Parts: sequence; structure tokens; C-alpha cells
Amino acid sequence: MRGPADARLIAMELERARRRTDALLAPLADEQLVRQVSPLMSPLVWDFAHIGHFEELWLLRNVGGREPIRAEHDDVYDAFAHERSERGELPMLAPDAADAYVRAVRQGVLALIDELDWSADDGLLARGFVVGMVLQHELQHQETMTQTLQLGAMPGPLSGRPPEVTLEGEVLVEAGPFTLGAEGSEPWAYDNEHPAHELSLPAFKIDRAPVTNGEYVRFMNAGGYEQEAVWSAEGWAWRKGERTQAPLFWLRDGGQWRRRRFDEVEPLPPCEPVQHVSWWEADAYARWAGKRLPSEPEWEKAARTRASELEHLQGAVWQWTSSHFAGYPGFRAFPYPEYSEVFFGSDYRVLRGGAWVTDPVVARTSFRNWDFPQRRQIFSGIRCADDA
Repeated sequence: MRGPADARLIAMELERARRRTDALLAPLADEQLVRQVSPLMSPLVWDFAHIGHFEELWLLRNVGGREPIRAEHDDVYDAFAHERSERGELPMLAPDAADAYVRAVRQGVLALIDELDWSADDGLLARGFVVGMVLQHELQHQETMTQTLQLGAMPGPLSGRPPEVTLEGEVLVEAGPFTLGAEGSEPWAYDNEHPAHELSLPAFKIDRAPVTNGEYVRFMNAGGYEQEAVWSAEGWAWRKGERTQAPLFWLRDGGQWRRRRFDEVEPLPPCEPVQHVSWWEADAYARWAGKRLPSEPEWEKAARTRASELEHLQGAVWQWTSSHFAGYPGFRAFPYPEYSEVFFGSDYRVLRGGAWVTDPVVARTSFRNWDFPQRRQIFSGIRCADDA
């Protein structure tokens, strides 16, 4: 639900998201929930209780005026106070206690929703923005937790794979202006998607579909990981330092490539989009193919004007762009600067689209994802572009 706020529909969306979270964690033992599988990721039980704490903070306390359920949660579950690598040592709630806490918060929130005036002229309440923010926070953490399941070789979602690619070739996007960013029809858009503004681009070409596993294998077989000429200087240094020879989770089995998908190892599906590649790998592949990565504005213009001719813009893999993460002209942080503003700069690259695990509420055309260029645990892939 992304339209005007309605208490019943808001409650339904929150409960739909919670069922999705519960289904993700249900197959796991307590040992798996508390284990820190990588310094890149939090223990799953920390993520789960953090979802509840964020909901308590913004809805029960900031909007509802309630007192904290447990004051010590404000430190333990503050994502900016503790790096992911140290969260396994924090005094986290045990799985049963985390479940009870999260459910108590939700019970209070469902009662509060009926009491609020969603038509009020208030930035948080208007059109249900604050509930949309809490909802998306949970949906985004589902994707983060799915990354943890993949890194930890734990059971994953039953539908845990991207759809196959069926199209090939390129689409020409004509020169001219378009509107970049979220407009009024997206009431739950984040601050970094605003303000919408007109931008004019020269003509360019963009691939109809993401790069497949089979296409990426051809890059590898052609010596792509050994050809310094197709890598940027920083990318080549990263590749040598990491001794990378294939996407993350790929395994060599004699003359064939296999991959680990959560707790199973399977033959590499050649027609699925390649995923778990870094920005450096995506950039090198595009250079090898005689192309480049699209800029963030190019990706959005193609999505807005040629969507009927492009495959898997959303619902397959996140697609790396050439752009650094920055605010749009006239950017204003809302409702807190730590969501977007602290990440602006040259350290992060933008990804667009949305992966197979990304909920449609999040995977809107204007949504901006970002990460370090070396990250590969994310469900990231490649869509190439070129000058016209």
C-alpha cells in the first residue's frame, strides 16, 4: 500500500511484512539465530530485535508518546552506535525474548494506528509516511538477513533465486529531458529520492536484460580476471588483493562451475542473471564487453521511458551503476540525517532496481540502494550501457 493512509490497510501491510520475517527465520535453530557468520553482518537475532526497536522508537514513542519498554535497548539496538562486526558481543535479547519483545511492540502499534489522525498536516503522519518508513525498514532488513543466511550457508527462502533472462540486445534511449526522483505518487519515498527534478541526458543505449551466468562465464573463460587492461586501477588492486577468480559463492567442480545457494550446492544455471559480483567486477565485465555501466540517471530514465522493452528492471538482481551516492539538488534530510546523508560521497556506488528478495514496496523506480564497491554478499548483478 503506497496510497493515502488508511488504518486497516496500514495494519495489513505491517502484518504481511511480519509474516515474511517470521517465515524467513522459522527454519532456524537458536544457535543459528545468535551466531555471527561474518563481520559484515549482524547476528540474525540482533536484526530481528532491531526491527522491533525501530518500530517502537518511531511509532510507539515518537508518534505515540509512550515510554521506552526497556531503556537499554536504545544503545544495544542503535545501528549507528555499534558496527556490525561488534554486535555479536552486545547484550542482545535471546531468541525467545526477542520474539516476545517484537510481538509486544507490534501489539501496541496495531492499537495505536486506530487512534491516529493520518490526515494531519504533520510530516511524519501525512499519508502514513512514518508507518511506510517502519514497514520498509523491516522489509529491507529481511533482505539483509537473507544475505546473512547466504553467507552462513543456512536455509534460505524457498523461492531464493532470480528469474531467467529471455531477452538480448540493446534499447536506444533518445536524448532529452525526464524527471529524476520520486514525485507525489510515492508518499513513502525516502529523503534521498527527493526532490524530483528535470534532467536532460544525451542519447544512450542500455541492455534489454541483466548479464547472465553464462555470459559471465564467457568473460571468465576469456581471461577476464587475468586481463589488467579491462580493470580500473582500483579494481585491479582489489582483485589481486582478494585473489578473486569468480563471483562469490561459485565453486569449481572439474571443468564445470557450480554455486552454493544458501545450504545447497547446485549446477550453475546459465540463463539466470549473475549475482554476488562487486562493483569492480561489474565494471570490468562491462569494459571487456566494450560497454560501460549506466549512470544512475540513465538507469532511471530507461526504467521510466522504455520499461516495456526491458527485462528484470526489478525482481531479479540489483544493478550496479557508475554513479556515486549523493543528494539531489535541494536535498533535505528527513526525518533523520543518518538514513542517507552520512553516506553521501565517493565511498559508495549506487545500485538500482531490486533483487528477487526485494519486496515490491521497496523496489520502486526511484529507490536508491548503495554500498561499497567491494561488497559481494548483496544480491548484485550487471546491466550494461553504451553511448549511442
